Amino acid sequence: MKSTLTILAVAALFLCSCDDNNDKTQTINKDGGIEVALSTLHIDSLKDLVTTHYTVWRKGTKVSEFDKKDTVPSLGKFVATSEDDSGNTQDVNINKDYEFFVTVK
Repeated sequence: MKSTLTILAVAALFLCSCDDNNDKTQTINKDGGIEVALSTLHIDSLKDLVTTHYTVWRKGTKVSEFDKKDTVPSLGKFVATSEDDSGNTQDVNINKDYEFFVTVK
């Protein structure tokens, strides 16, 4: 699990560091590249599911595609004010989300 979280951290930082549109990749190097997609799903009030999806490319061919999944403790909830289309507001409980940070070596 430790290595998976390290990979998550690496992938997340890489994705977060691409805020400038000039730095974003428009195409994937399918000659030799690895695509990584990160996501979280709130399972219940105590657990979140972190999924890392990998697609491995070599010489223009997809050679592997797989997921790594880990269960992590939930960060809990916070209260936010929500407004509908009519302008009515109410306080709602929202799940806190993890932030992703990625380091690429």
